[in-house]
Amino acid sequence: MDSMEDKQLVNESFMLWVLIAQTADAIRRARHIEYTRFGISTERRAILFAILSNGGRATPVDITHHLFRELHSVTEMLKRMERDGLIERVKGSGKSKVEVTVTEKGLEIFNQSLSNEADTRIFSILTKKERELLESCLLKLRSQALADLGMRDWLLTYPLSREIVDKRESMPKHDRLKSAKVTESRQPREGGKL
Repeated sequence: MDSMEDKQLVNESFMLWVLIAQTADAIRRARHIEYTRFGISTERRAILFAILSNGGRATPVDITHHLFRELHSVTEMLKRMERDGLIERVKGSGKSKVEVTVTEKGLEIFNQSLSNEADTRIFSILTKKERELLESCLLKLRSQALADLGMRDWLLTYPLSREIVDKRESMPKHDRLKSAKVTESRQPREGGKL
């Protein structure tokens, strides 16, 4: 990487990273302020989203993969959320001994938080075409980052309504994933490494 063009690409890549990080941090902060109206933090809302996106039931490991967090951090957050009545831990249906589900209280708070005005205010400055282009670019970048981490890309799913979640909670995990068209978020690369 000795050429001037290579150096420019390195500088451009770094500056794009800084811009993405600053934008994400600013949006996260604006959302955090908005979420305090609903009595929920951005992190807790992300966990509720991860559970609901997984068909209403998820293992702590599923949540760590969704949020790119360490298991011990997620476990501690889950304990506090259970204590606050937002989730409950139940006996696992597969390899995992524990799965978590969203309580009625957690679902109510999550649904209230969907009507936050920060997202609308921030993203409304972009045209529909610009939002679609941004989504496309971000999905490409996320896919490449996941590939660099040895992780398989997965489909973003929108949380399901409570009646669909109730119906799907009784399904085996394989069928829940299949019906949601979600792939496992972490798969070993060839050779067995993640």
